[in-house]
Amino acid sequence: MRIARAPRRDGTRLGWALLALPFAYLAVFYAYPLFKVVALSLRDFEPAYGTDDFIGLENYREIFGDPRSRAHILRTFLYTGVCVSASFALGLGFAMLTVAIARNFGERWARALRQVIILPMIFIPAAAGVMWSFAYTEHYGWMNHLISLLGFRTHPWLVSDAAFYLVMLTDVWGWTPFLYLILLAALQGLPPEPIEAARIDGANAWQTFRHVVLPMLKPVIVVALTIKTLDTYRAFDYLWIMTKGGPGTSSTTLNLATYKTAFMDLQFGKASAYGVITMIFPVLVVLLFLALRRRQTP
Repeated sequence: MRIARAPRRDGTRLGWALLALPFAYLAVFYAYPLFKVVALSLRDFEPAYGTDDFIGLENYREIFGDPRSRAHILRTFLYTGVCVSASFALGLGFAMLTVAIARNFGERWARALRQVIILPMIFIPAAAGVMWSFAYTEHYGWMNHLISLLGFRTHPWLVSDAAFYLVMLTDVWGWTPFLYLILLAALQGLPPEPIEAARIDGANAWQTFRHVVLPMLKPVIVVALTIKTLDTYRAFDYLWIMTKGGPGTSSTTLNLATYKTAFMDLQFGKASAYGVITMIFPVLVVLLFLALRRRQTP
């Protein structure tokens, strides 16, 4: 007669312990900081002046009622939209050019082009920001040096109205290789049969790209654009190193406004409100990404 043994609980306990680890991580590093930010956004918290009063939504009213704060929000979306669109267009164009060169002239020339395009990736953003700051300097930057050689007057680029757009140009220069590599890998991994079938049916290059290549690239494009959008939206390094949000506040985005309000103005309650406002857009982007992925899943 066999005696039934009690089920072992060691495996169950280990499973629950392993399951608890990610929840503990989320609680400590995400849930609690988020709770504190939201709680501080409802207070007038200025420890340097001994102020800590509950004021409800007053910080949000002050932000949305201030024309400069509304400009920070619009400038953040402008920066994100322009940089993501330009980087994607250039990355896709360079990827298609690389594939065409490899097909018509050989892999050797395509490899040389690829190495040139990804060159900006060797610079960390802080170093690239410093490098381009020197390039735009009025008296010894190479841009003004070229302008002076052409007989034109030099210009203080980073303390002018052009500063914000020059930072966007630097961002596009620095992050286009990231999208380029993703899209190049996707293009090289496409099955050749649908493309050849479209050519046999008489489709030209644009029709083949629009109706065959682009639909097959769509899942990769959605992922790449989501990653790039979230990364650009929280951009800080180029803006801070090159302009510090200036001149005045002409290149201040939400991230810079949050930093300045907290660590320069010492208004941590208002800075927390900026932080809460800043978090809304990434949440919407992630929800949109999940919706698109759900539609693509058969």
